[in-house]
Parts: sequence; structure tokens; C-alpha cells
Amino acid sequence: MKRFAPRARIKIILAVWVLAVFVMILPRPTAAGENFNYDTRVTYHVNTDGSTQVTEHYSVTNNTPRLYLNEITLSTPTATLTNLNVTYDGGGSIPATTNKQKAKEGDIDFDYQQIKIDFPRQIFGQGRSWGFTVRYQATGLVESRGGSHTVYVPSIEPAEGTDDYQVTVEVPTSFGTAHFAGIKSASAGTRNGTQYFNFNKGALMTRALALNFGDTNIYRLNFNFPLHNNGLFPQTLTVALPPDMGNQKTYINSLTPKPSATRLDADGNILADYKLKAGERITVATDVTTEVRWRDYDLSKSGKQKDIPPELISQYTQPTRYWQTGGSVSEAAGKIHKPEATVADNVRNTYRYVIDKLDYNKDKIKFNIRQGATKALAQPDNVVCLEYSDLMVALLRAQGIPARMPVGYAYSGNLKQSDAVDDSLHSWVEAYVPGVGWMVIDPTWGEKFDQFGASDLEHVAFSVWGREDELPAAVMASGRDTNYQYEKTTLSYISSLAEFKPAGLVKFDRYVLFPGITVERFKVTAPPHTSTVDNEVTVDKEKLQFGRLAPGQQESISRLVIGDGWFGEEQASYSQPSGQEVLVLGTAKARYNYTPMAVVTILLLASTIAIIELLRRRRRTLATAHGLPSSNGQDPEI
Repeated sequence: MKRFAPRARIKIILAVWVLAVFVMILPRPTAAGENFNYDTRVTYHVNTDGSTQVTEHYSVTNNTPRLYLNEITLSTPTATLTNLNVTYDGGGSIPATTNKQKAKEGDIDFDYQQIKIDFPRQIFGQGRSWGFTVRYQATGLVESRGGSHTVYVPSIEPAEGTDDYQVTVEVPTSFGTAHFAGIKSASAGTRNGTQYFNFNKGALMTRALALNFGDTNIYRLNFNFPLHNNGLFPQTLTVALPPDMGNQKTYINSLTPKPSATRLDADGNILADYKLKAGERITVATDVTTEVRWRDYDLSKSGKQKDIPPELISQYTQPTRYWQTGGSVSEAAGKIHKPEATVADNVRNTYRYVIDKLDYNKDKIKFNIRQGATKALAQPDNVVCLEYSDLMVALLRAQGIPARMPVGYAYSGNLKQSDAVDDSLHSWVEAYVPGVGWMVIDPTWGEKFDQFGASDLEHVAFSVWGREDELPAAVMASGRDTNYQYEKTTLSYISSLAEFKPAGLVKFDRYVLFPGITVERFKVTAPPHTSTVDNEVTVDKEKLQFGRLAPGQQESISRLVIGDGWFGEEQASYSQPSGQEVLVLGTAKARYNYTPMAVVTILLLASTIAIIELLRRRRRTLATAHGLPSSNGQDPEI
């Protein structure tokens, strides 16, 4: 990725197109296409190591009495082809040669292999059918990352005369659960340790297929945040760490040095604060694990506009600098929105509108300045992922549908320009669908793969922009972006999560003001590895709610207790729900502090004595004023 121009305001770009943009062209005969019909059956048999055995069977029907087929050229979806073998049905070898070709799909250049087949047999006869099979070993059709595998099946451009085209994908059952968003297989099953899926021509005519296997991917992220206080006074700098979302869970293995405080912002991002002296420099080394889970959204449960919670509408439908909701955006949103439709349908229509309207421009990455929604509409052929996301968020907000933008990493396969994480920085969209929740949508990837209705395993959010359209940034000083762009970040895939003992701390102090009057103070320290929700402290059957807490966050609650509670052995329990159970994170017995009562008692005694003395002086003053004897029968003192 080229570095941005110095004044560029954009942080997240796209260097990502998934692998299978390839269009497979079916047989090109030397004779006119209408003279022959073809039925094609292709089987991709994937081995455990990711290599793929491709078997293509062609049934040819001659529509003429005098012509015969003497050669065919086939295009394959792989740049590396080995063990090529072509045979007639019933036996007999057919000579074939390969030739490497270069092609371009949109802005993407790629290599592929072409097979030229010369048929030695001259098969005449109108209506006569015969067949041949092409077998070869291919690489690059499967990508394995951590616990997930993706099998790419190219779309097709049928040659004239193609009657039918069917594809079977066979993968080991060890690959795990199959997830095919936006795809329907004609049939599926399991046999002899292999799961298979059949697809017909209709499923392959519009776009390539990405068949996903596995339920989770675990990313290990090593952020190395450079912090520098270049001011003359102490300053607090803040780093943002990946949030918990509906499809991802973050675990903080270590932060070095330890932050002075941790907290969650309004969008759930984990923020860690560091206090630096004037001129001080440090590097915050992190070891973060994020588990990304596949989610299939049941869109049949979608509610309508009236079912959206009012607080989400007020928080996530407001216009911002880059998410303009008026003018041309409002006009476009009005054409998209159907008042009686479900929210899911309006989100889908918005998704399709953005994909059809915009045209990704890879050259914009070199000199990338964020445009925002309105300019994306005005210049639809000068956009990258951020404009796709900005426009979709703005259009949804203009319709009153809550929307926000995750920003982070998206796997880009072999199309990455380098191994650096910042080469695959990306942005996408989350829309709130009542009855479903926050739903992940990537309109940029929708150009090639329609995964609407599911979140995949290829995206991991570093932060979520919602209340603001460009914060939190990776590193902030006084709440402002320092323009750090993850240059020192590394990413890898791991097979399993580390085991953490879910432990927190609670302190329970009782400050006795007077017998029967006590101030109770509960201070909790959240578990250091994960954000937690529904944190609560239980004491004497009463529950005190702490809500959501960041890893290691400290929070206090105080209350006044009248009656019991100024002596005895009381215990507080710090816990949170975990599935059907309650997970106890820590317990503490009450620590009694009678100093306040002693101070109060002394103050009361001192006050009583002072009041008595004031009353005595008052009586003396009055007696003197009226010339009366003092209370002890003697003349008042002069």
C-alpha cells in the first residue's frame, strides 16, 4: 500500500478482492457454436492439504450430418495446473496442451491456464452424442486460515450451444460446518468422510462462489502503538483495541506497559489510557486475540421501522461530516425505502443500490482522500471501500435505520501487495435490524460475492465508528487522531484460544457514621482479559448493577444504608451471567471502618458542648441586660 498524501484524512482503504474473480469460459469449438450442444459436469475434489482434483466431463451432441469437432479450447480457474489427462468416454487418450494466459477482471490482473484439446477421432452423425473427460490437479482454489477454509468456484460465461452446466464440490468433513451465504446448492450430502454440494448453472451465472467451512477464525494481533507526548505538559494518550461485537470476541493477553485506566466508549470500543510526561515516548506492545464467529442472520425475523428502539434511532441515524443524510443522499434514500417493507428488505435494497451505483477504482488508493457519501454519489467511479461504506451508512441513516461502520482488517488472499496488515485495512457496515440485531454487511465485497445475510470469518474489526464517523482512531491525544495507521501491527492465525481463569476483584467497605447509619462502597476490578457485560455485585440479597466494563476497568458504587449493617460479617459477591449460570468473579467480606463514627461522635459531643456553652453565655448576656442576678444567685460579672 502506498502511503497517503500528508493532508489525506482517510484512515481505512481497501486492497482486497477475493480470489475467485475468475470467469470460466466453457468450450469454444472450431465449428460454429450452434452446430454442437454441450452438457458439462465439473467436480472439484478438495484434499485435506487444500490441493484440488478437478474433473470436467463434457457430453457433446452433433447437430449436423457432415461436421465434426476437431478441437476445443478450455479456460481453467487456476494459474498452476499439473497431471493433465484427457480421455474419451469408454477409453482412449486425447492429446492436449496447456498455455498460460493473462487476463483482467475490472482492475485486477490475474494468470490462468488454457487447455487446447485436439480430437483424433472424426465423429460424424446428426444427433450423435459422445463424451470426454478432462482431469487435472489445481492449486489456489482453496485458502485455509486458522480453523476456516474457503473454496472458490468461478462463475461461468457459457459458450453458445451450452445446454447445461453443473458443479459438484467435495471437501473433507474435517473442514467443518459449511456456510454458503447467498448461495443455494441444488443438493448436498455426506459419503465416505467427504461432504459434497451440487450447484446448477443458475447459481454460477452471476458471480463466483465462495464456499466457507468452519465456524470460527482466531486472529492474533500484535499492535505496537507508538506514543509520544511532544507537548510541554503531562498528557494522556489513548489507544483503541478491538471491541466485542455480535460476531467477534476480543481477549487481551497482555498490554505492556499497563495502562493507567481502561474503559469502553459508547460504541463498545476498548480504550486504554496512558499518562505521559512532557517529551516522553513509549511503545505500547500488545498481545490481543480476537475470535471471529460465522453468523447466519435469520432475516425472516426482521421487524419493521416501528420496531426499532428509539434510543438507537437517536444515536445512530444522525448526520455527520461524512455521513450526510440530506440533499442527494436523502433523494436517493427516498427512492430506495419502502415504508411497508421489513427493515431487512430495506437494508437489502440499499445494499444492492450501493453495489450497482458505485464502481471500485483501485487507482484511488494511491492518492486517497475520503470523500463522504454525497461526493461518492456525485463521483461513483472514483471510490474505494470507505466510500462504499460511507454511502451505505448515510443512505440507511437517511431512512431512519441505525447504521455504523466497523473498520479493521479484511483478508485479501494473494491479491495483497505485501504481508503488512495495513495493506489490508478495510471498512464495512453494520445495520440494526429489529428482531435480528446488528448485522454485518460488506457492500464492497458484494461486487463479487453476495454474502448478504451472513457475517464471514474474513473480517476482524479494530474499532467501530458510530457516534462519530472517524473515531476512535488507533492512537488519540486529547481525543484527537494522531494519524497512526497500524504500520507496526502484525497478524497471524492460531488454532485455539488461551485458557483464562475468569477472575475479578471486589472490595467491600462499610463506613459507619452512627449506629444504624452506614455508607457502603463497592469497588470492582473487571477481569483483565475480556470485556464483561451485566456486571453486578450482590450483598444481602440485593443486586447493584455495574453494566459493561472494559478489561481491567475499575468502577465504584456507594450507597447509604439505614438500619442494620453497622456490624456483623457481611459478604459481597461480584458476578456476571454466563449462559444459563452465574459466573462468580470475586467475593469480599465487609471491612468495617468506625473512624467516621468516632469523628461523628466527637463532632456531636463537641457540638453539644459548644451549644451548651453558647446557651449559658446567652443566659448571662440576657441577665446582665436586665440587671438580674446570674443563675447561681451572684451578681453578674462586669
